[in-house]
Amino acid sequence: MQHIITLSKIIDYLYNELHERKDYIEHIKRLKEEGGDQYAEAVKIIYEGFFIFAMIWSFGGPLTDSKISFNGQLRGMAGRVKFPDGGLVYDYFFDVLKGGWSLWSEKVPSFNGDLLGAELFSNLVVPSAETTRQKFLSEINRRWKKGIVYVGFAGTGKTTIIKDYFAQADKELCVCSSMSMNSFTDSKALQQVIEGNVDKRTGKFYGPPTGKTLMFFMDDLNMPKLDKYGTQSPICLIRQIIDYELVFDRDHLEEKKFIQDIMFLGCMNPKSGSFVIDLRLTRHFTMIALGLPEKEILNTIYGQIFAHHLKSFDNTFNKYEQKVVNATASIFNSIALSAQFMPTARKFHY
Repeated sequence: MQHIITLSKIIDYLYNELHERKDYIEHIKRLKEEGGDQYAEAVKIIYEGFFIFAMIWSFGGPLTDSKISFNGQLRGMAGRVKFPDGGLVYDYFFDVLKGGWSLWSEKVPSFNGDLLGAELFSNLVVPSAETTRQKFLSEINRRWKKGIVYVGFAGTGKTTIIKDYFAQADKELCVCSSMSMNSFTDSKALQQVIEGNVDKRTGKFYGPPTGKTLMFFMDDLNMPKLDKYGTQSPICLIRQIIDYELVFDRDHLEEKKFIQDIMFLGCMNPKSGSFVIDLRLTRHFTMIALGLPEKEILNTIYGQIFAHHLKSFDNTFNKYEQKVVNATASIFNSIALSAQFMPTARKFHY
């Protein structure tokens, strides 16, 4: 059911966008003017493209090792809207104006090199195909106030994707807050943080400023320790808020506080904390599995940084940009994958 709900939310978002965006409205209008059969066929292609795109991220989003087989099956299912050769189906989005698939890499904004001096290097976020498509999915979930959880090992960019989205989110539509969980986090600590981010509206109702959505990010969602009953109290509290939109006053348990206009986002590392999260909670979320960045994405990230650095040099150095990036990556991989530096039971962190 979780996947079906995600599928329907994505389709609803794309359908609404089709009738709200000015360029889409004008495109549909031109198709109507061209003729009946051609218009009907074009609309069928658009709707099929929406459905397949929703399939990619509702059923294929949580996959890890099965992404290759899922890619093959979905390519075989595509009727009117065939995927281009090369890459996986995750690399494409349906372009209404084109009537076909386009690469996410074509929508990646250019890197703002001015940030190199203004920000710490560790805080820099270089736009890539991954960050671009995840921002789009986060925006879909914000529209419907449906939570989203990223699952992946350390270094896959889970937290960075969320924080980058928060940095560029429309402050007129949402209020962003975050909390890092650990093994000592309990439901009381979580409730205090949530209540600190909402205001009293009327009576027993609380929430962010009217017209806005509180986007509450929980890093390391699976870290709270299990109690003797095998449950995690913070996880139960989140589920309670999503299901019933309420919490109980800790000093007067007979009193209820209704929390409105809040959505949760989270990140989990399957190699740390609890390996299983209550299904009664995860059914409310869109689950996305992230893998380590591919070679093309790494080249995009470091290539843009190095290209900006070379602007202060003579133009003859530009031809060495990609060569230096590739050579650096090759040296790093040869060291990281050598037997001398492989993780062991005693030194498992590198």
